[in-house]
Amino acid sequence: MVLARDRFACQRCGSASELEVDHLVPVSKGGTWDLTNLWVLCRDCHRRKTYFEDR
Repeated sequence: MVLARDRFACQRCGSASELEVDHLVPVSKGGTWDLTNLWVLCRDCHRRKTYFEDR
């Protein structure tokens, strides 16, 4: 559902390869599993986002 909504593309860079569904606000920081808190990122963008969240 999230992949289709986000048109099978990373919402940061537009890539269509190695896609993952991610939380906009991590569950560990109060985020939910609601569709409004989920988006599609490619693996590289997901790793970068997670790296900066953990700092």
